[in-house]
Amino acid sequence: MQAMSEPHANPIDTERRQLLQSLGAMALVAGRSSFAADAVGGLYVVEIVLFRQTGVPAGEDLAAASTQDARRDNDQGGGAGNQRLGELLHASKFKLGDVAARLNANGARRVIAHLAWTQTASGWNSNAGVTAEQLGLAASGISGLVSLERGQYLHLGFNLEYTAPNAHYRLSELRRVKLTERNYYDHPAIGIVAVVSPVG
Repeated sequence: MQAMSEPHANPIDTERRQLLQSLGAMALVAGRSSFAADAVGGLYVVEIVLFRQTGVPAGEDLAAASTQDARRDNDQGGGAGNQRLGELLHASKFKLGDVAARLNANGARRVIAHLAWTQTASGWNSNAGVTAEQLGLAASGISGLVSLERGQYLHLGFNLEYTAPNAHYRLSELRRVKLTERNYYDHPAIGIVAVVSPVG
């Protein structure tokens, strides 16, 4: 995804490109299908690392800087159905610990939240989601929804807002994902690395 163009050069563009390259090198090539049948009983593990770029000028309005919707994929199938949150997982079960460590080791980024949970997927185009409050993210200044939808393919989306002193950012993006593959949701101020895995 391309970030919204800005009238001045962004000093963190180079570091963002390096992060993308680093994540690409670390990507897991599992060769698995992204069909819903891969998840036992339709239950998935979703893990995210949400971070902030510390070099963004204070007060800059990036509330709507990232908006992308994969619904143009013209996916089909899957019933309506609401997503059901299973359980929050202990840090010992995290798979993105190396990503979080690299982000925290880089002075230009700070991890806001790192968590994993189990949930079902709703039907394609259902616009359902698990709330940030359900995931315990409200204390970190995060609100909004995380959506996992399935039709012929699996899609993971975020419609989140991050509020901090003198800052208000929004990331809104839905994209097709493959199981066990790491995905980077880009934004000029905040970002998410996410992975969806089958349970079992």
